[in-house]
Amino acid sequence: MTSNEPTALLQAMTRRRFLRWLLYSAAAASTCGVVAFAWMKRSPLDQVAVPVGQQSLSAAEYHLFRRAAAVLLPTEGRVFAPLAQIPVLENIDSMLALLAPAVRDELSIGLALFDHGALVSGWHGKRFVDLNNAQALDYFDRWATGNTIQRTLATVVKKMVYVAYWRDANTWPAIEFDGPVSDRWGLASLGNAPLPTDQEKRS
Repeated sequence: MTSNEPTALLQAMTRRRFLRWLLYSAAAASTCGVVAFAWMKRSPLDQVAVPVGQQSLSAAEYHLFRRAAAVLLPTEGRVFAPLAQIPVLENIDSMLALLAPAVRDELSIGLALFDHGALVSGWHGKRFVDLNNAQALDYFDRWATGNTIQRTLATVVKKMVYVAYWRDANTWPAIEFDGPVSDRWGLASLGNAPLPTDQEKRS
């Protein structure tokens, strides 16, 4: 699992399909009435300040990933490194800072859709960040078996949380992982080597 996987999933979606589904979603949400739209940006967390130093995460995205991490990584009382001791949000912030601007813009739209989708998906009447653990897990399960955009967004959120947690060396002892062999063997990084060309394959 690498930090490039969420980016690859996003790039697999065409802009046309993404925007078309957003229009369908907006049309479906309109059936819930004006009241639902009035609630869409309201959450108790909207008044909670985020730590200083975030480079890429917006306040809404910070709270979304913080809630997702708490739901997806229940480390309390287990052998895994406590979530509070791993810089999951900082790692996610670093990964997002590496995205191309166009991909980052689409991700922002997608994360907002994922957060606000809980208003009508499952009829929770509140955003994902305000769901309890059972509701949040059910929401992930519901989107994991939904349409293409829902499945993609649920997978992106999950993978970013998991990658941000397990990339930290403090999480490795619990699974008896002693680090990359490149470090142990002293192998120099070659960066992202290009794929062989057809000419090289024939020679």
